[in-house]
Amino acid sequence: MYYKKMNVGIIGTGFTGLSAALELQKKGHKVTLLEKESFPGGLATGFKKAGWNWPLEKHYHHIFTGDTDIQKLADEVNVKFSFSLPNTSWFIDKEIFQIDSPLKLLRFPKLTLSERSRMGAVIGYLKSISNWKPLEKVSAEEWLSRMMGRHTYNLFWKPLLISKFGQNSKKISMAWFWARIKSRSARLGYPEGGFQNLANKTAEKIIDRGGLIHYNTNVIKVVNIPKNKVLVHTSSREHSFDSLIITLPNAPFTKMSPQLPEDYKRKLLDVKGVGAITMIIELKKAFFPSGVYWLSVCEKKYPFIAVVEHTNFVDKSHYNNHHLIYIGNYLSSSHRYFSLSDDDLLNEYEPYLNMLNPHFKDNLIDKMVFKVPFAQPVVTLNFSGKILPFVTPLKNVYLANLQQVYPWDRQTNYAVTLGRRVADIYF
Repeated sequence: MYYKKMNVGIIGTGFTGLSAALELQKKGHKVTLLEKESFPGGLATGFKKAGWNWPLEKHYHHIFTGDTDIQKLADEVNVKFSFSLPNTSWFIDKEIFQIDSPLKLLRFPKLTLSERSRMGAVIGYLKSISNWKPLEKVSAEEWLSRMMGRHTYNLFWKPLLISKFGQNSKKISMAWFWARIKSRSARLGYPEGGFQNLANKTAEKIIDRGGLIHYNTNVIKVVNIPKNKVLVHTSSREHSFDSLIITLPNAPFTKMSPQLPEDYKRKLLDVKGVGAITMIIELKKAFFPSGVYWLSVCEKKYPFIAVVEHTNFVDKSHYNNHHLIYIGNYLSSSHRYFSLSDDDLLNEYEPYLNMLNPHFKDNLIDKMVFKVPFAQPVVTLNFSGKILPFVTPLKNVYLANLQQVYPWDRQTNYAVTLGRRVADIYF
């Protein structure tokens, strides 16, 4: 535990870096954040088109009622979250079913009454327990097939696990699945002005408190230097810090840190991940006439995992009264979709989107595609053994990234939790 006031550097202005900076400032430390983009927010960054009064996230985001850490952050920077009960549905056997409550599950016609009751009981059990450790010793496929039945697993969960994790779908830890169920709520929250506004307000508060944020700054190298200092070489200058927090994924950390031992680098790179491709289409009319917000696509041959009509959750008046739809996909960064143009990707998706709405192309205003090479760790059995501590082999250098939030999923709430934890424990 440190008691002296320090000059702390933070690489990355996602919600982990931003929340760590605020906590460090409360302790009296000086903070400097280095960000390669021209704005804060990390994976929750947004963009704003002409005629919009709110920005939109490049990748879909919302929070659950139990996500208290990000709500506390929003309160601190005077951003309000609004909660509502949007329509959450599933696409199964070429039909859309709204299954976002126990009663609606009991009415689902593709399972027998016994199967429906069994699935509801298992979900209730998962929400009731807190000890996830025994669950990481078994795969989600094995546990769900045994507890819910093979037919239920094949209908609901198998297509989603395959879509998200591909060839690793059979290896995914049941602890990860438990966390997805445990944290969820039917009511969903969204911040006023979008997550970009929340990130901007947080960054403004850091600056108001005397912190520095250097945007458009690419970190090239991190090294220890004499007197326990950390030297950070960037594209424009060098920075010397007493301590440094790195919030980037494992792979870029290894590339910028030549002093890391090879065995530690191997441990970092042993955590595999999948990337994300998100297409946003802007339409003159609604995509889902039924008002669906979230559609989980449980079809093996479909080239995307979810269709999310954002403007069935957030009022379209913020986006020039246009309708905004996310088409979400998780893929290896080597997948050919990462090299496709926006037009070619839409051509790949179009036959499948036509099955959901055969007239969507008639109402198309615009399309935008955003790609990230790492969006989700591949959470295999006994994954807790792969989680590295915040402390790294470099003196006074700490690693805090979304590969460490296990068993929880990559959500903004856990990014905030992570930032606060590293600041509280080591400073």
